Amino acid sequence: MGQIREKSKSIKWIFIKYIPICIILSYVGAAAIGYSTNYLQTWYEEKYADTDSSESYAEYAVVIDYDGNKDIYNMYERKRAMYDDTIHFIGFQIISGAQLVLIPLWILLVVMLVGILFYRRELEEPITILLEASEKIADSSLDFHIAYRKKNELGRLCQSFEKMRDALYQNNKEMWRMLDERKKLNAAFSHDMRTPITVIKGYRDLLEKYIPSGEVSEEKTMHILEMMKGQIDRLENYTQKMSAVQKLEDIEPKPGEVNLKEFLDKCAQISKMLAKDMQISYQTDSDAEKLYVDEELVLEVYENLVSNAARYAKDKIEINISTFDHVLEISVEDDGEGFTEEALQQAVKPFYRDRREEKEHFGLGLYICKIICEKCHGELVIENGRNGGKVTVGFRESE
Repeated sequence: MGQIREKSKSIKWIFIKYIPICIILSYVGAAAIGYSTNYLQTWYEEKYADTDSSESYAEYAVVIDYDGNKDIYNMYERKRAMYDDTIHFIGFQIISGAQLVLIPLWILLVVMLVGILFYRRELEEPITILLEASEKIADSSLDFHIAYRKKNELGRLCQSFEKMRDALYQNNKEMWRMLDERKKLNAAFSHDMRTPITVIKGYRDLLEKYIPSGEVSEEKTMHILEMMKGQIDRLENYTQKMSAVQKLEDIEPKPGEVNLKEFLDKCAQISKMLAKDMQISYQTDSDAEKLYVDEELVLEVYENLVSNAARYAKDKIEINISTFDHVLEISVEDDGEGFTEEALQQAVKPFYRDRREEKEHFGLGLYICKIICEKCHGELVIENGRNGGKVTVGFRESE
């Protein structure tokens, strides 16, 4: 049944449905032309023929038997109309031969009309849609939809075009989002670079001005040099972070088989190292023995989450790692003041720093986590938990 239904939706089967229309119209038209020309012949003879001088003639059939004898039979007699006027004679001949011309012309006209009907009903709309869509795609204008509901070959072609358009649209959208984010990242980086550079230039001018005259003591000079070294170290760390971010945007995750017990042990060791003075509540909920994720990237996210929590926590950090429906979920919650309304909206943006944070913090931790989660087809959620700020990440296992 499914195959028969599919055939009925095919263009070739739809076209076959138009053939009876073509045959019926051709037959009706040919019959009408034949009847009309015969009627005109009779009328013309009665009106213009000279019946008194008309010639009678007979048509005969010749039959030859098995012995070779010929018999001639008179089939029927006809009367050939006679016309004194040559014009009337030509008129009669035209009427007589009209059906020989009109019937083929009528059939040709019917074929053309049925073809036009088939084109307008079945082909014109999808072809117009596809032509307009191809022109828009060529002009990189992808903010439109291709809608054609008939389930035939052209309908499936329109659906394929729509899938292609949507894929191009999503790819372009993601590319522009990444370019815009990169632009904002570079702008923020340039803005934050100005402060340490300005400080270093100020110290340099101070030393150039006062060292030659001996107005700066050795102790003061060493102090200024130490301050300059701190700013230089900050710039170095800053550029390293930026380099790490740039590399993260270009990486491709490489999932592999990971032993869950070994993975949890690594997470516990990282927590102890990054939150030495904190009380860590560590919970796991999983019946699985193995995971299929990019362990290196997941651990990098985990390090950033624990590091952030340790910076805000008062005394305690709660860590929960669980797996369900092929998803690895990690949540880290501190007992600090929690996220402000502004931070809930802005925390994942590059170089965002809460007013309560120290200036040495670059504001890239959660942004790095966000990039890695997107690369691994995961998600990152920022919220306020029962005690303080809470960040949850999910990584879908892939094989």
